[in-house]
Amino acid sequence: MVALYSHHTNDTATVQAVLASGLREQLRPRLTHVAAAEYEVITGCLSQLILPGGRDVRWLADATPQPFTTRGAYHILHGSDQTSDVVRIWDTRLPTKVKFFAWLLHHGLLNTRAHLYHRNIRTQEESWCEHCHGTMETDGHIFYECNKARAIWTRLQLAVRETTLRRPWVFAATSPLPDAVRIDVMLLILWHIWKARNAMIFDHQDSSPSDVLRRIISDIDAWSCRYRKTAAELQIWRDWIVTH
Repeated sequence: MVALYSHHTNDTATVQAVLASGLREQLRPRLTHVAAAEYEVITGCLSQLILPGGRDVRWLADATPQPFTTRGAYHILHGSDQTSDVVRIWDTRLPTKVKFFAWLLHHGLLNTRAHLYHRNIRTQEESWCEHCHGTMETDGHIFYECNKARAIWTRLQLAVRETTLRRPWVFAATSPLPDAVRIDVMLLILWHIWKARNAMIFDHQDSSPSDVLRRIISDIDAWSCRYRKTAAELQIWRDWIVTH
């Protein structure tokens, strides 16, 4: 009903008010042919509608009806498996900029040079990794294949595969580290690998694994106030990174 909606004049009208005054009173005087056809359809549907007493409530059209939330709508639109993964990202206590980075990585939408090449923004010659000439800079290369990334994962003794980059919550540490902040720390590591890549491209600043680990620890300290309930678990991760 997109065409009909474009003719409405009252953004705040409730369903009850529309039914009481009539839908036509909420629309502009003249309707396009498409809007008029949609009007006939929706008025036919509304003629069978009987409102119960009480205030309007928006419900999700799901197998188990529940009040409307944006999270619930995302679940329905994208399917339970994918949504579960995305919810893991947004449920972390990291700053929004890191969550948005993780969301882009999860969906393969980071502005890597390969991504820009496939969108015809860069030439192939401009799409090589800054450290590995002749190798296309995909997100898999940045976070897994490149020697810079491999050096960091080796230092941290983390088993990483390209297939797990978009799902960092499945990374397995060789040490029994707390699960409570595992996703947060994994995303923070990926975030700083990305920042090191950007620093090399835009500022010609080459970062060693030790430099990246120091920045991770610095952010853990700066954002520790976000983890009051899991401060002990975060400290264990911090201490573990320091030892590497």
